Amino acid sequence: MMTNRYPGATAESGEDRVFTLTNAGGMAVTISGRSAALRSWRAPDRYGRMADILLAAPDGPAGPEAAGWEASRADGGVSLLRTAPGGAHVQVNFRLDDDGSLVINHNAMAMAPARLDAEAHPCFNLNGGAADVGDHMLQIDADYYVEVGAGGEPVGVAAVGGTPFDFRQPAAIGPRLGWPDTQIRLVGGFDHCYFVRSHMAGGQGALREVARVVDPGSGRRLQVYTTEAALQLCTGKPAAGVQGRGFWLDANARPELMSAAWPEVILHPGQVYRQTTVYRLSLQNQVGA
Repeated sequence: MMTNRYPGATAESGEDRVFTLTNAGGMAVTISGRSAALRSWRAPDRYGRMADILLAAPDGPAGPEAAGWEASRADGGVSLLRTAPGGAHVQVNFRLDDDGSLVINHNAMAMAPARLDAEAHPCFNLNGGAADVGDHMLQIDADYYVEVGAGGEPVGVAAVGGTPFDFRQPAAIGPRLGWPDTQIRLVGGFDHCYFVRSHMAGGQGALREVARVVDPGSGRRLQVYTTEAALQLCTGKPAAGVQGRGFWLDANARPELMSAAWPEVILHPGQVYRQTTVYRLSLQNQVGA
């Protein structure tokens, strides 16, 4: 359900409207009406203690451009619509289900060649920021990742086997940041794209689970589902003092399918783009979770 902060409610910062989605489990997700970005996600841990599992993102992937969005109720959630620079009509729908699934649907159509950033860019810390995410257990269903150059541009594809990028089995994030790996040193951590399994041919497919993260302390578990062919893992940069404080798992397009603008999607006149990503938050020992 959606609370009464809708629309035109006074927000904490200036003229930014904030929309709040809640569910039967006591979760509450707030969304910025100015940027369509996720602002917070309050959820209980295994002891019933509430915490915000989203962190502010001073570093890491850039968020959507701040711009006015038109808001309306849609499918039990909120729908935000705007015309992006370049003339693309962009719609983002958010819905919070009772099983802890935050469903994000992107729809866009271009009137002229336009860049589209179709990522939500939430920065997660499942312990609520009480500590870093070094002990978070991460698993990504991918056999290959994209190596990058000094500027972050894709330069090649490599197998994850025998590297710190191998999260095919659950592994703690923190120790991997200390591996003596060229790519880890070059980027200052993880900021790399993974080719998720069953989509090595590229392009989009059916919605399916591609990654999961568990915080042993709180018992919170995050599962990521997407229709996209790739997943970007980022842990922040040491220079900004945020490495390891949080992590990003953003679904996006395969880099070789894009131009130099990747990870933004290039839309051509008349082209329609659709993407669905689901972040499901539950407790590790929850029955049926």
